[in-house]
Amino acid sequence: MRRNVLIFHSGALGDFILTWPLAVALGRLLPQSRIFYITHGQKGKLAEKVLGVESADIESGWHRLFAASAQVPDSAGRLLSGAQWIFSFVAAEGSAWAGNIARLAPDARLVCLSQSPPGGYLGHLTDYVVEQLHPWTAWEQGVSQILRSIAQRGIAPRRSGSAATPGGLTVIHPGSGSPHKCWPPDSFLELTRRIDAARGDAPRPRVIIGEVELERWPAARIDAFNAVAELRRPQDLIELFNACAGAARFIGNDSGPGHLAAITGIPTLSLFGPTDPARWRPLGPAVTVLRRNPLEELGVDEVLGEM
Repeated sequence: MRRNVLIFHSGALGDFILTWPLAVALGRLLPQSRIFYITHGQKGKLAEKVLGVESADIESGWHRLFAASAQVPDSAGRLLSGAQWIFSFVAAEGSAWAGNIARLAPDARLVCLSQSPPGGYLGHLTDYVVEQLHPWTAWEQGVSQILRSIAQRGIAPRRSGSAATPGGLTVIHPGSGSPHKCWPPDSFLELTRRIDAARGDAPRPRVIIGEVELERWPAARIDAFNAVAELRRPQDLIELFNACAGAARFIGNDSGPGHLAAITGIPTLSLFGPTDPARWRPLGPAVTVLRRNPLEELGVDEVLGEM
């Protein structure tokens, strides 16, 4: 009988992607089990596509686990009752959530993990996750092995044409959920102009913008990008993945799309400002980090020099 392995996560896209080594390791160590992400719907669908796991939308009744003596929908109850292992990034041991898990999944082993290292922690966020897995040697070693593999090859097969060659497609994502983590839009615009002018027979650069940019940017700025690039507005994370797939290189801020490009093997240039790349650097086989704080001090020539 196959057993369920559930991974609960409710954070941002970049944080979510940094948990993928755990999901891959569990799938390899427990090949007869069903690996489920319990997370927000779009992130679950993305993990299904890239990792081949299953998912359930955390908003479909799972949030009730945070209440004392909670009851969950029958579909959630069936997954819990058949669970062998449960990994949680949403609650700590001793919480009401953990108590409900113990009641509804009495045969499951619960492992509560944190993505918030203590102040002064010098390692990467994934190093902190691995350290928390030390009591479970198989999981600790399995995740460490997958992290080494990602550093060499990425987590998903790269499509043809994705090698970092001058003639390939450049994907640029000038946004982020946090304005303080963004290189100035005018700098991205100048970068895009210069890539477009020098592209020769290569495709036009592709610029990806999301809801945040559509809300914050004036229409004239969007029109300016559209004049020098192929503009994409992904409606969900699957469309974002497809917009990046096959690129020769990705350039962007410290943001979720950069983590997605890097971990899937696309050569990625990640621009960091106030956040520390030692902790938040994207995972992948071809990641370059440029950091200036403030980011306004980073010049276009310097970014072009790293391509």
